[in-house]
Amino acid sequence: MKSDILKQSKKIAIPNNAQRKKVDKIANQIFGLVNKEAKKQKTVVSVHFGGSYAKETWTPEKIDIDIFVKFKKTTSEKNFEMIGKKIGFDSLKKFKPYVRYSEHPFVEADIDGVGINVVPCYDIKKGEWKSAADRSTFHTEFMSEKLTGSMKDDIRILKCFLKINGMYGAEIAKQGFSGYVCEVLVYYLGSFENVLKKISKMKNNEMIGESPRKFDSSLVIIDPIDRNRNLGAAISIQNVTNFILIARNFLKKNSISYFKEKSKNKIPAELARNTLIINFKYKKRSDDIIYGQIKRAATSLESQMNKEGFNVLRSDAIAYNELKGIVETASRSQQTVWVEDFTGIM
Repeated sequence: MKSDILKQSKKIAIPNNAQRKKVDKIANQIFGLVNKEAKKQKTVVSVHFGGSYAKETWTPEKIDIDIFVKFKKTTSEKNFEMIGKKIGFDSLKKFKPYVRYSEHPFVEADIDGVGINVVPCYDIKKGEWKSAADRSTFHTEFMSEKLTGSMKDDIRILKCFLKINGMYGAEIAKQGFSGYVCEVLVYYLGSFENVLKKISKMKNNEMIGESPRKFDSSLVIIDPIDRNRNLGAAISIQNVTNFILIARNFLKKNSISYFKEKSKNKIPAELARNTLIINFKYKKRSDDIIYGQIKRAATSLESQMNKEGFNVLRSDAIAYNELKGIVETASRSQQTVWVEDFTGIM
């Protein structure tokens, strides 16, 4: 890989001093507020930074600060959720907090473009997972110990590479490569360039990492803190194949264009005539819920059209906020279907 391309990509992917100072100030302010509220609860053991901020792998264009509140493992699920939300809302009350859902609810807010997540988890031993968030603090400890400074920079570059080419994000709408997966890939393979070289030659069901188990997915990436867990299972085959193709192209061309926003081309008239777009509004709800509903609707619609003799070439679903464009939290959903023969559909 050409060194000048790597230098240019670092300018895009690595935060500058002003950005670091801004994020550190917000992080310390909010940590103090969360810690203050957490101390009021007898079931809380401790409060910790987590995620990309704690591991120093965050990128300038999308900044999230995760604060994990550890609960005693004897805490009931009801109190775990109730007190977790209370701590989040009470600590973030000045910043218009709202609830998001994973396996359990957590509280989120936006402060001057910086996302804040207050996430409850259990204080347990490694492997004794009680909630989906329990692994996160172990991920933070492991990566903080294992990653070198150059590896952290390469993780940032990999994240930007995947984001700009539409393959980044673990949410159900994207089914792409998560931030933690990026960290794991660089940890196993050593650098951004090595990740691309490995991915460009990947075979179906090939394993990165070691596990006593076999997994049935196109790409197998073993979680280094839980070797019975395949991080690749949540990544769609479309994102895996896209990554392989784009990695191959980038290694051949070595262009900085792979780190820059692509210009949006107009849909050709011939294709537009064979495109069906369905818009609908809905009441605000969890992203995972609405995206699941949209995808099920897409599958059903495609199936029915094929039964009626249409050849659906591609279908996709997006959530759209009229003020912000395509975002995770949506006010309007759009389902787009491409068909080979549109005759008689209307």
